[in-house]
Amino acid sequence: MPKILPKSPSGTVHPEGAEPLADLALLKVEWHQFLEYMAKKTKNLMATHLQSCELVACTPDGVLDIACCRKFSYEELQQERAELQQEISEFYALPLQLRIQYDAEKDACTREKTVFIIFQELSQHNQVIRFLVTEFGGELVY
Repeated sequence: MPKILPKSPSGTVHPEGAEPLADLALLKVEWHQFLEYMAKKTKNLMATHLQSCELVACTPDGVLDIACCRKFSYEELQQERAELQQEISEFYALPLQLRIQYDAEKDACTREKTVFIIFQELSQHNQVIRFLVTEFGGELVY
């Protein structure tokens, strides 16, 4: 006979009847408050790096996965992982463990555009710029 695992109020099944240590959805709701909390504690640099990150998963035993879409932020946060883990555990009042990941796919999608790319896009998509180029002949030069 198959073993029936209990469900949490969210409908998630957890083995051996164990409730998860933290709910990812609830952690995400308070993420921006955590960033503000860090900024107020004069941890502005860490808070700035965390703005390029998002909470992606939380295991039932409290391992919180944070994905960074900026490699530099990922590297800086890796160096400060112990302090960040302590701050997160303190803020959420939960004994969370951190696993920081670099999301190269998102990094490629969010790279800042150069001025030349922005001007090229403007000349192709902005009606005012297209009109000026068509009527007066010329191109955008930075």
